[in-house]
Amino acid sequence: MTPFILDELVERARVAAASENPKSALCALLQESLANSDAMADAIAAMDDDEVMMLEDETCSIWTCRFDTEVVFPPHEHCMPVHIAVYRGAEVEVLYHRDPDRLRHVKNCVVAAGEVVSLGPDPIHAVTAEGEEQSHAIHIYEGPLAKVKRSLFDWASGGQIEFTMENFHANMRKKSETEEFR
Repeated sequence: MTPFILDELVERARVAAASENPKSALCALLQESLANSDAMADAIAAMDDDEVMMLEDETCSIWTCRFDTEVVFPPHEHCMPVHIAVYRGAEVEVLYHRDPDRLRHVKNCVVAAGEVVSLGPDPIHAVTAEGEEQSHAIHIYEGPLAKVKRSLFDWASGGQIEFTMENFHANMRKKSETEEFR
């Protein structure tokens, strides 16, 4: 059973995503949700899985996300804007540029508890948590994420790999195995 606070956020996000300016409306909603950070983080912690799709329709996809500090999810694209609110811990967006023969690490963007960040439709990023505890966040995508053909990228060559959840999980790495964290 989904905690009420998450159900309420989902319903409000559907309205915001269908508005004339979804980026502004979704960011304002996520910023407002930070006033209940402890309750939001507890609700995310209560979910059965680390990543749970709460809703997907033509206007948005809403996911609860928990990331561990020792695991880095592989470089991937979304092909649509995403807005992220972190309620507990810190989430790291590991940003890349795709050169013809490799992925080039550009920078790491740390999103701490109490912050909202937006990424446009084009970035390639990997994701992990920073510090001693998991990060707990909501990710709201401006569209039906699971219905969009998108790619994962090989860590070394930058070559495209079909995005499937199986490939996504198979290409996770330990932080100690990634150049970006050595």
